[in-house]
Amino acid sequence: MSAMMPLSSIASSVAVSGKESLWRYDAGDEEPLVIRAEPAVDGQRTESALLPGTIFLVREEKVEEDGILYLRLADGRGWVFDRKPGVGTMCERHLEHEANFWRYDAGDGQPLILRKAPRLDGERTDRALQPGEVFAVAREQDGPDGVTFLRLADGRGWAFDRKPGLGFMCERHGVSEVDKVPSPYWRYVAKDNMPIFVRKAPDIDAPRTQEHLQPGELFFVSEEQRGADGVLYLKLADGSGWLFDTKPGVGAMCKRHKAPVILHIYDVPSDPTALRINGMLRALGTGAFHAGVEVYGLEFSFGANQEGEGGTGVFTCPPKGCEGHTYRESLSMGHSPMTEDEARAMIGRMSKAWLAKDYDILRKNCCHFSDSCCEKLQVGNIPSWVRNLSGAGRVLDDRRASFSEALAPVVADAKDMLAAVLARGKAARGSDPSEDWRHGDFTLGLVSAAAAAAGQVAATIDSTVGVPQVNCSTSANPGRREVTSAQHPQKFLKQLDCGA
Repeated sequence: MSAMMPLSSIASSVAVSGKESLWRYDAGDEEPLVIRAEPAVDGQRTESALLPGTIFLVREEKVEEDGILYLRLADGRGWVFDRKPGVGTMCERHLEHEANFWRYDAGDGQPLILRKAPRLDGERTDRALQPGEVFAVAREQDGPDGVTFLRLADGRGWAFDRKPGLGFMCERHGVSEVDKVPSPYWRYVAKDNMPIFVRKAPDIDAPRTQEHLQPGELFFVSEEQRGADGVLYLKLADGSGWLFDTKPGVGAMCKRHKAPVILHIYDVPSDPTALRINGMLRALGTGAFHAGVEVYGLEFSFGANQEGEGGTGVFTCPPKGCEGHTYRESLSMGHSPMTEDEARAMIGRMSKAWLAKDYDILRKNCCHFSDSCCEKLQVGNIPSWVRNLSGAGRVLDDRRASFSEALAPVVADAKDMLAAVLARGKAARGSDPSEDWRHGDFTLGLVSAAAAAAGQVAATIDSTVGVPQVNCSTSANPGRREVTSAQHPQKFLKQLDCGA
């Protein structure tokens, strides 16, 4: 279960919140909490109640004169409260993190009686889900006829996503940005190891074509169509015909292949002033950024290796967790058709080509790596705004124009340009002028100087399209997990699964 946050220190500061939030009821006495019709502990009681462990969605938070935080349930059933005088805490804010949430609504206004086991005909409990109720799921289990059984995280029992002959009962709640555009890739997964013949129309009994798929084969879908029998029909993008996700009496036939690729973007500068400057540059469609690519739960990026020139510059870190940089945002790049083994092997091959000694702030940096990685994962190129600041610098360098020309209002003498930019970088992070420079000072100074010379830099950027280059050395990322073939060859091969 996700970590909890006590509300006693913040409840009084909340007046009214229109943003939906998740809460959990557990007074510790195993008794249900009867929902009120109005925001008052002594208010009129409704016929609905929250059972211990229930996670519920709140549409409005309101503090009354008694100092209690009242919570209006998003499903319209009424109000509950965060604490009760003389009793103590009743509800706590639930931090979503990576929890798996579902919502029950079969459309008939009837409750769903929970089962004691993952079976439709299993023994029923005395607990039920109410229409519109949001609940946390600890485990998903595939059953016959394409049904997915859901074990509730609070231990109340099992629910199910669909019921043959009736349709859908529960749907996933709080769909992420990645899942808002579902993967167009599907895989044929029937357990009988027999090929499946493509149909001419979205109907299991439609005439068969000569085309067929083998078990495990991946295919691209251009259209999905739900049939009256609850079967999801899949139109193959190559125009050969239709397949289906389940077959009554047989079970799952095809499953969606999910391999989301996410681009995580960080501000290179960490000083508050420099962050504001980078934010302004971001609004103009540029900035100094570090980038990493997440696929199959790991984030990969590229940087210089302070240990020497013999190892790879490819490293991994937890998603959104590249230390030494300030996380800014994430962009969904779509789904890769690659399996996890294929993706890891591909990155393993990249690690042999992207060596730390080859890192170049203008021509081969973390953003170049991320762009190439996304291309190889078959999700396209990363956005130009992540890339164009260093691209402008590369163009200037290719034209043999010094940075002093681009930053003339700030740096008068080309001979002193490097020292001046480094000094600006040290000043931006609050360092004493006498202190030695550190990795990242040049990029930070460049951002600061570029802001001062906005007119000239903007003109340069507008006339170029390039790939951003920032300093992503290990020194700039002291806490990251570096994976190098020189230092840890076995660990590296195991992590990337790229073979000898």
